[in-house]
Amino acid sequence: MHALGILLFDRGILRAIFEHARNVAISSVITAAGLQVVRQGSETFFAPSTFAGYGVVGIGLTLLALNFLDGLWRLARFRSHLVWQATLVLAYLVVSWRVAQLVLLFKTGGGGMPF
Repeated sequence: MHALGILLFDRGILRAIFEHARNVAISSVITAAGLQVVRQGSETFFAPSTFAGYGVVGIGLTLLALNFLDGLWRLARFRSHLVWQATLVLAYLVVSWRVAQLVLLFKTGGGGMPF
């Protein structure tokens, strides 16, 4: 139990987990905001609404991808058994994907991804 506490608190693992969850939520909200602009077709000052909306969606998806890559990079640095690393990577991808889906679902009012 003491080793788990050292791993989570002293090595900053718990902080990294919350940072990644926050980053996924923020980039998902950015993506959902772009999708909302595309759906509503609201006017913007500098570009057509669909162009601006898809631009914001692209930025949000890029941030999501960069966050996934950062998480995978950090998981790959663990010095542990290959099966354990593969399990952690799979769990990270599944949880991150679900968090992004839930944020998009709530932000867009039920029009999130179907799976």
